[in-house]
Amino acid sequence: MLRKVIHEDPIIRKVALASLIDRFGNGLLLSVLVIYFSFVEKLGPAKTSLALSIGAAAGLILTIPAGHVVDRIGQRKVVVVSMLANAAAVLGLVFVHSFVWLTICFAADSIANVFSRNGQLTLIQRVGDPADGPRNRAYTRSVNNLGIGLGSLGAGIALSINSAHGYRIAIFLDACTFLIGALIYRTLPYFPATLQEREKFDWSIFKDGRYIAATAIASVTNIQFVVQNIGIPIWIVKYTDAPRWWVSTLLILNTAAVVLFQVAVSKRSKELKESINQYFLCGAFLAAACGMYALAEGPSARVASLLFIAGMAMHVTAELFIAMVHWHISFDLADSSRQGAYYGLWTVGNGLSEIIGPTLVTFLLVGVGKGGWAILAAIFMVNAYAFRFVVRGADLPSK
Repeated sequence: MLRKVIHEDPIIRKVALASLIDRFGNGLLLSVLVIYFSFVEKLGPAKTSLALSIGAAAGLILTIPAGHVVDRIGQRKVVVVSMLANAAAVLGLVFVHSFVWLTICFAADSIANVFSRNGQLTLIQRVGDPADGPRNRAYTRSVNNLGIGLGSLGAGIALSINSAHGYRIAIFLDACTFLIGALIYRTLPYFPATLQEREKFDWSIFKDGRYIAATAIASVTNIQFVVQNIGIPIWIVKYTDAPRWWVSTLLILNTAAVVLFQVAVSKRSKELKESINQYFLCGAFLAAACGMYALAEGPSARVASLLFIAGMAMHVTAELFIAMVHWHISFDLADSSRQGAYYGLWTVGNGLSEIIGPTLVTFLLVGVGKGGWAILAAIFMVNAYAFRFVVRGADLPSK
């Protein structure tokens, strides 16, 4: 039984351990940051979300250059230095009391994170037999979700205590997780740089209109993650009688569902052209979840909490199928000879949702209220319907 849980490759075991600790810190901070800076430091949801958006933009600009740096220098060195930078940026949040410094810290953390994630993913790909790559990624992904779930338990404690010192301790612990991760990666073997001298990035991928359209649709759909991490915490704290720690409960429910059911859902995978109805159904589930969240304003704490549970059940069901379909989009619509370059473009699209999402979701929920949930529901539905026009008639490469 233990052999099924612990990976047989010592390098993957170390990477997984570093990921577990890293994602524990992420889970600890996901819900705490927005609440702490919005309501304890009194910067407000709008400014906090804007700072997050600017920080994400700073990282997005360097997404493709980060890949070149990793190839030029090597994964281990980039990951270690980046994690040390992450630790410094997150630790700085303990001393932040203004919008300007919050934005600077978020930007520094986002930039370091882009380099770190790129190095981690490409390192996993280089470990062992290339044929084991998908299995290694699946293993580390499961560990990542476990780490986020465990961190969410800590976030629940901080949210229930609801004190400035409690939130600052959570931030400090997250900074420590980066330091531990850097120490673990320092013990990994060195993989030499792979980028050949004078090799340049092929910018012709930006002429592929179909892939860009698919990336844009996926970016809009991925705003559902912003709804989870920013929209729901703000809505629970500001507009409903559900307890603050329910934010953490919902995140744990989401994480557990991904860990338990993502593999099973992947077995229902269909060819990209046949996934049109699945994607539209995902949009419908996200819209229904928005309706549940909106209805949580007004009823008692118990009823509101149950509505959030029902909404999250629909939300995570959509998320499971979306992850599967997005995997097909990102690779099946790409030129098979330039998968790496295309996936870099896909990552830029994901980053755009992190830039636009926080400000959009905060504006709709704080500025519009219940009607904001209706607008989000409409966005998800229309976007999911548009998916068919991008995929239908696509000239898919042969396997």
